[in-house]
Amino acid sequence: MWYITKYQPVSLVTLKVATATSTGGKSLLIPTPFAFKMALLDIALRGVGVAQAESIWPSIRSADVAIRGPAHIAVTNTFTKILKPNRNEGIDPDTGLLSVMIRSIGFREYVQWQGEVEIAISIPELSDQWPRWLTQINYVGKRGGFIQALAEPEEVEMLPDGFSLLTAAQNNGFVMGGTLQILDDCGPALTFEQVDIYSN
Repeated sequence: MWYITKYQPVSLVTLKVATATSTGGKSLLIPTPFAFKMALLDIALRGVGVAQAESIWPSIRSADVAIRGPAHIAVTNTFTKILKPNRNEGIDPDTGLLSVMIRSIGFREYVQWQGEVEIAISIPELSDQWPRWLTQINYVGKRGGFIQALAEPEEVEMLPDGFSLLTAAQNNGFVMGGTLQILDDCGPALTFEQVDIYSN
């Protein structure tokens, strides 16, 4: 069983690959399965609390995710001012204070979707709360990458044509007219404690 939710972008989206540094890194064009599952877990935590969200974490972790992207995608490359840790720990000559952070520039990419993005998720243990949670997701990737669900999820047995299954091994080759990007996902042994930002 698949739940398909249509989302519309509200702002530009940026989601760097997991191996990117703080000063540089190209943005992914679409949200990763990991980012979507973390957004869904965030909504579950807010809706039912930590104890119940922890009990449904295995279902979210092992869910399959597929996407049908927007009609067009535009990417803006830019440099921006950032603060980063000072590795030299010197005294700032301007202020005479110990300099913990230094000013620098960082390369950023911002992605604009033109058209709707459809994200499908197949969750092993169905619950009447999943459709409500899927419509409450309002950002993917970095904060500020806001999206808005357009309607309640559509429930279908089989995935329609045009969707790319993001959580399955790709054994059928690569389409030369496409863009190859590595998308991260949750491993089968990833525990709730490992994704809980308040745990050690």
